[in-house]
Amino acid sequence: MNIFTRVIRSFLWRSKIGRFTAEKFWQRRNAGDDMRYLFYNEASVIGDLPICFEEETFNKFLHDNLGKWVIQKQAEYVLEVDDVLVEPERSLGTKGLNQLIEQTVVFTVDYQYPYILPHLLHRDKPKFLKAAVLYDGSATRNLYHHLIETVCRLSVLSKTDLPIDISIIVNRSVYDSPFFQYLFSKSPYFKSFNWLVQEPHEWLQVEKLYRPKALYFGSESWDFTRKLYNLDEVTPSKKVFLSRDKKRYTRGLSNEQEVISMLHNYGFEVAYAEHLTIDEQVKLFQETEYLVALTGMGLIQQFFMSYEKAHIIEIIPVNRLMPEYYCQAYSLGIKYYDVVLGEDIDRVPMSSSNHKRYEGLKEYEVDVFKLEKSVLKMLNAPADKKIYGNFSAPLVG
Repeated sequence: MNIFTRVIRSFLWRSKIGRFTAEKFWQRRNAGDDMRYLFYNEASVIGDLPICFEEETFNKFLHDNLGKWVIQKQAEYVLEVDDVLVEPERSLGTKGLNQLIEQTVVFTVDYQYPYILPHLLHRDKPKFLKAAVLYDGSATRNLYHHLIETVCRLSVLSKTDLPIDISIIVNRSVYDSPFFQYLFSKSPYFKSFNWLVQEPHEWLQVEKLYRPKALYFGSESWDFTRKLYNLDEVTPSKKVFLSRDKKRYTRGLSNEQEVISMLHNYGFEVAYAEHLTIDEQVKLFQETEYLVALTGMGLIQQFFMSYEKAHIIEIIPVNRLMPEYYCQAYSLGIKYYDVVLGEDIDRVPMSSSNHKRYEGLKEYEVDVFKLEKSVLKMLNAPADKKIYGNFSAPLVG
């Protein structure tokens, strides 16, 4: 993409003119005579999530939030759509002049639309395919979405009679991403799929396009994805504080050194996932038994821990509450999970005497004594219990 195009797109995005125009131009389609399900199932995922933490603010947040969240009620399916044009930027599926197939859109909060001008100029010059599965065009650039909603899509293909050698469309930027290539190198099964890499500026007209979707956060999805990684058997023993590099991210602890000093007394080492290779990150999480982590994308890698032994405390600013990592831990069957809330990240001032004010950085403070109490509770947790906050249940098996 040349610099002129980048500038124009940046202007359209920042001015919201581009989004307004896209919303008017594109007609979103999610049903019709040319769309049918080869497989479809609805399920409630982790509907029995325990909500019993010391932090009442977090309890209230979970009660209020989870009822609205898509994780509670989901569908898994394989959708067949006739005559779909797949554009090359994000591999979004379109039909006709301005119909957008909603099931091909990955991010719906900040809704994705194809760029209109390239669509109008190039839609009559595609490469034709009889049949193909649409894998991913944008999510795998991000490890969170790679693990949560992309790889697991492949698990539902076995619930249909599609041929095992059917072409699977993957966007070039996704294919070249470190997360895709890492799994490609580790998993003979993942590598064995008939990957069709969609190159930049390559438009694909597919007579029969198949779009799979798995149950995100579902145990079957997690099991399928974890097996792909062919993880070694490791007995975890490390105690790790997972922090965030303030030079690279916009959130951090204002009293981090106090937290590190306290945790050091209990044998914790400090780690920054962003400073490690993917191999090193996987190894670190496999070897960790006790984890204290600042909320953030690095925590998605609890996926690689030993669920039967993993103990986790998540530190979250009180005005940036998130349910995802607790929900993930519970659906994985992780042994221990607790939450400690920090201060309001928008209200706590920067510690100008001790910390350089990096552009865009916001800091928050966590009560070290409250955190230490939670750490002691975690380190002394009974070996025969599975614990989430103040909820406990006997270990099974």
